[in-house]
Amino acid sequence: MKVQIALNKDIDKAREIIYNYFSNKKVKLEEKAYQTRHVFNISPVKNRAVKNFYDDITNLILDLILNIYSSDFIYKRIGINFKNLNPKEKKQVGKISEKILLNENNFVAEKEYMNEEIKKYIMDMPFISIDGFILFRLKGFNLLIDLVVDKGIEEFTLEKEYKEFINILRYFVEVQGEKSDLVNIIFKSGYYRLYDRDNKKIDNNFFEEVISELEDTNIGDDDILISSLIVLSPKNIIIHLNDEKKYDDVLKIISDVFQEKVFYCYGCEMCNKRVRIERDS
Repeated sequence: MKVQIALNKDIDKAREIIYNYFSNKKVKLEEKAYQTRHVFNISPVKNRAVKNFYDDITNLILDLILNIYSSDFIYKRIGINFKNLNPKEKKQVGKISEKILLNENNFVAEKEYMNEEIKKYIMDMPFISIDGFILFRLKGFNLLIDLVVDKGIEEFTLEKEYKEFINILRYFVEVQGEKSDLVNIIFKSGYYRLYDRDNKKIDNNFFEEVISELEDTNIGDDDILISSLIVLSPKNIIIHLNDEKKYDDVLKIISDVFQEKVFYCYGCEMCNKRVRIERDS
């Protein structure tokens, strides 16, 4: 019993994937160059379960398709469907799409469907030329590429909009100039407090009142915090962390807007003071 896998591109990468995949498994590996293709002969050694062997081969072929052949299809699909993008943007979408595709947690059902298609084929025909198989037999592949590229475009658009948003905030900060020396941000029990360099609380009621007058009811605490920092326009910002993951998004925005002005504190007198306050409450 032997399975032959033929490839017509990226042979070194394929070799690395195949040998790493079977590094601790009972198989015999041989290679042969044949015209425009490179063939890997894979045979199970004695006492290896046939079902497990074919399961491993099927998973390997899917990995080769995703890691070696999918990139060409992704960039081709982007070129056909998104002509409005410039070359740099197409490359960015391609890289995002590849990352999405290779994440094992994405498109699980679609990959399982492809896995079944591969297994049915390889059980009947122990020789597979991967490029030909993709073009003529792998029905679920084109659908997967469409879904991946659509997701890549979505993430690219969100990332582009985020960068534009950050640039606008940076402009506001630059226009403001430095109006204060230092602002400490301390998070406590679901909300934040601002303190100056002398550890005196900065009253942010003014910011809340101004924003409450706006018609946009979607404005939340994060928006108020960002607006407060822009108005205060400090020379430096110290963020006292409390390992509360719920603030990751707003912390990223603060870091991206104020950049080198931002410092993170992982334990100081103010942090300890906050802990005592929480215990007293």
